[in-house]
Amino acid sequence: MTSQAIRVIVVDDHPLFRAGVVAMLAAEPDVLIVGQAGTGAEGIEAFRAMRPDVAVVDLKLPDMDGDAMVGAMRKIEPTARVIVLTTYGGDAAARRTLAAGAQGYLLKTSLANDLVGAVRAVHAGQHRVSAEVAKRLSEHRGDEPLTERELSVLRGVAAGLENKQIAKHLGIAADTVKEHLSRVMAKLRASNRAHALSIALARGYLG
Repeated sequence: MTSQAIRVIVVDDHPLFRAGVVAMLAAEPDVLIVGQAGTGAEGIEAFRAMRPDVAVVDLKLPDMDGDAMVGAMRKIEPTARVIVLTTYGGDAAARRTLAAGAQGYLLKTSLANDLVGAVRAVHAGQHRVSAEVAKRLSEHRGDEPLTERELSVLRGVAAGLENKQIAKHLGIAADTVKEHLSRVMAKLRASNRAHALSIALARGYLG
């Protein structure tokens, strides 16, 4: 370990996976693990206490999503460098997380090849995104994002609700639900509700 070791915390709710990430990074002479956590709240406290050079966090924690984690860490330290790990290859979740300020977004399936290099790159002020995710982001660059209301309607569809049930749940008219669904299908270039749901799931809108 050098005197200029990169100080890292790892936040993931799966103990075995977290242990693997820690072991992978700790094996590097220029990386020092200074904290671990299994929830978002614990991760934020570890970040506040240790002020690491790089935080490696899971996209989906029991109490918090990755974009919220990134936002919370950058509120504590505006220059926080965060790498988010995920099993989701969809561009929507990646876009939200990167917009929140993450400098890295890696698929867990590619960690053996990407993680150590990403930690070094992000520490140096660069960005790192898994190739598969970068391709999806490029394919959908310029697409109009779904609004929160449109996402709420889509979640209702995912739950198997009919328009009237979604309308009652959201406190809006059934015709308004229909209008939202029409806009969703147009934005996603979907042919019907099922197709829209399939695309939304694949892109991570409902992840």
